Amino acid sequence: MSKRKGATTALPGSTLTMGLDIGYGVVKAVTSDRVVTFPSVMGHARELKFQHDEIAQRHPGDQIGDDDGTWFVGDLAQAQLPPGELLRLRGRTANEAVMGNVFRLRLAKVAIGKLLQGQWNRDIVHIRIATGLPVDHMRDAADLKAALIGQHLIKTDVAEIVANVSEVMVMPQPYGTIFANTLTETGEINRHHTVMRTGVCDVGTYTVDIALDDDGEYVDAESGSVESGVYTAHERIASALERDYRQKMPFKIIEQVLKTGIFRAAGEMVDYSAEVQEALGTLRSATLNLMSEKWK
Repeated sequence: MSKRKGATTALPGSTLTMGLDIGYGVVKAVTSDRVVTFPSVMGHARELKFQHDEIAQRHPGDQIGDDDGTWFVGDLAQAQLPPGELLRLRGRTANEAVMGNVFRLRLAKVAIGKLLQGQWNRDIVHIRIATGLPVDHMRDAADLKAALIGQHLIKTDVAEIVANVSEVMVMPQPYGTIFANTLTETGEINRHHTVMRTGVCDVGTYTVDIALDDDGEYVDAESGSVESGVYTAHERIASALERDYRQKMPFKIIEQVLKTGIFRAAGEMVDYSAEVQEALGTLRSATLNLMSEKWK
């Protein structure tokens, strides 16, 4: 599905229902007719001295202003800010209610701005949000709800609106996949899904989560998280490339090597498939250990 479709238009007086996944690696937001995705990364904005308009057009919605200044977010932040200035969510913070949820709220506002791009004049848009947290972080659901609910002024380069978030539902992150299989698009029971117990293993950027549903009932004892994820493979690949080429590689290159097993060096294709398989070893082990512990 395309990252961008035609802008969502919320009818006056109506409530827009929005699915929001603020992942440690990528933010995904969806309405009935639109999907946006962008990396979960940001940094304080820099002055763009050249090609300002062209760069803004290439990364629509990636600039947002709030009480803490102006920010570059997502692809724009990765393209224009040095690695040392990029901020990311990395597991639970020392004060999750204050630090982590401030970060999540800004990412949510960017996602809403992208979904409603083209709406200005501080129009009030009523929104209902369904979102998730890693399984073992569900104790933070009340704080996340408190951060997201209420009225939020959203000022980006593509929209200026007031989002009135009237309702927030927080679920364990793998439950989106469970609902997608056990329910129909209209929310009815999916009669074609005949198994009684449904388990999902969600390998994310910084956590691996598993959740088990037993005929519509969440089974807490057989659901859980481990602080691992794709970042462990990223770190090992980055170390291998730095060892071989004596320089730090951009994240996009590391991600490409992970996906393809190939590194492009001065026009040549270098096989890194063995290094990639080795890098994935820790992630595989953590995932299998979690599944073994919870699902025997």
